[in-house]
Amino acid sequence: MQFRAFFLMLAAACSVAAADLPTVDQVFTASTHPMQYVVSLPSQWEAGKKWPVIIAPNAHYGNKAATIQMLSPLNEKRKAGFIIVSPIVINSDPVGPMKEYQGAIADGIRAADAKMGEGGRDDDARAAFDSAGIRAVLQDVQRLYGGEERVYITGFSASTHIVYLFLFTHPELLKGAFINSGVYRGRGVDEDHLPLVNSPERARVEIQFMAGEQDKGAKIYAENWAAAKALLKNCGHPEARFHEEIIRQGNAENLPVGHNWYPARIMDFFVQIQQEGGK
Repeated sequence: MQFRAFFLMLAAACSVAAADLPTVDQVFTASTHPMQYVVSLPSQWEAGKKWPVIIAPNAHYGNKAATIQMLSPLNEKRKAGFIIVSPIVINSDPVGPMKEYQGAIADGIRAADAKMGEGGRDDDARAAFDSAGIRAVLQDVQRLYGGEERVYITGFSASTHIVYLFLFTHPELLKGAFINSGVYRGRGVDEDHLPLVNSPERARVEIQFMAGEQDKGAKIYAENWAAAKALLKNCGHPEARFHEEIIRQGNAENLPVGHNWYPARIMDFFVQIQQEGGK
């Protein structure tokens, strides 16, 4: 017991030194992958404990801390204790403006795009980079900050591709997924060779879909969600784990009904799952 206590104390001390309490204006690089990310720790964070994690990439390349700045105040208000991570994904954007990935990474993506023909884009190449990168970031968050092994993931608009990517290819990493006003296009997903089909890992993931009724893409989202939901059910996600809500005009909370993030709904959904034991 003495040796175990010593090693736990040593691990806690190392995590504090390595973490050094990051701020949202700091951009980090994963230790085993070139993906960069921004991270926010809850105010009650301390070393030697396990903390729930939310992965929240931006919809498009731009303000690296936008999703963290949106979700962190809600995290604090609810005293929810989430570590929030915003990976700088390639996803659906041109690599030219991405200063973080100039050189070999951008050249590799451009070469993959060129093979698709004029004006083409290799979505699978982007998805492969994002998937490996986010998993590397999660390993660092676990090692440095005590992040839990299973996490929550959310995306809005274009970044819902990332949510679906992990739902289909890495359900073992997830507690919950929130799809905010976006669609499934199969990016990085081989539907004929999905892992963990009809497994307990899939059966325990809670999934929420949400959109505003006056979003210009509302009809497309609804039709796409129905098809994506059917695919997820076919590979082992039970009906009871699906949740969906359309924000209607004149709703009691005065939530916007266009193309919008719903951060309070995201936090409340993840908080509820966490309070119920992460299922």
